[in-house]
Amino acid sequence: MAWIIVSTTEPDVARLARRMKELRADRGLTYEQLAEASGLSRRGVIALETGERGGAVTTWYKVARALGATSAEFFGMLDD
Repeated sequence: MAWIIVSTTEPDVARLARRMKELRADRGLTYEQLAEASGLSRRGVIALETGERGGAVTTWYKVARALGATSAEFFGMLDD
């Protein structure tokens, strides 16, 4: 399986990071809770949310599912 890593300099990654932060706050989840629900480490969740790391597409899907967001709700803003 090949991993696709997206550069954190990409505007879409920054938008995903903001969306992740927004949904995590709306749901009242801590970094630890989101990490546990997504199967990521706490540090990994923080790195994605702060834009320190771009992450693989599969990682973003794990985050979306853990946040209880549909693909359209999480990724739909990239179509704007």
